[in-house]
Amino acid sequence: MEKKTILQFFGGIILVVGVIIFAINHKSTSKNDVDTNIVEIVTVIKNHRFEPNIIRVESGKKIRFTIHNQDSTVEEFESHDLHREKIIMPNDSINIILAPLAPGKYDFFGDFHQETAQGSLIVN
Repeated sequence: MEKKTILQFFGGIILVVGVIIFAINHKSTSKNDVDTNIVEIVTVIKNHRFEPNIIRVESGKKIRFTIHNQDSTVEEFESHDLHREKIIMPNDSINIILAPLAPGKYDFFGDFHQETAQGSLIVN
C-alpha cells in the first residue's frame, strides 16, 4: 500500500511539473509568434465620433481592428458591410478580426449615435 501512495505522490509531482513546463514554453512561443500577414488598425470613439473616421488598408491581409471608446457612454460598433456588431463599454476597447477583404469601401457606424459616429474602411 505504501508503494502505491509514493507512486501517486511522485506521479502527481511529475504531472504538475509537466504542466508548468508546457505553460512556460507555450507562453514564450506565443510571444515570439508574429503574424506578418495581419494589419493592425485603430480608431477611437471620442465625442461620439470615430477618430480617424477614414482608415485605409491594403487588400489581401487579415486585419485586427481595435476600437477604443473614450466616451462616458456605451456605444455599439456596427457595420452591415463587414457583418459585425459589438457593444463597447465606456472607456473600454474591442478587437475585431477580419479576414482579408476585397478592394472596396466598408462603412461602419456607432449605432447609438448614428448622426455623428460614422466611418469607412477603404481597402485598396
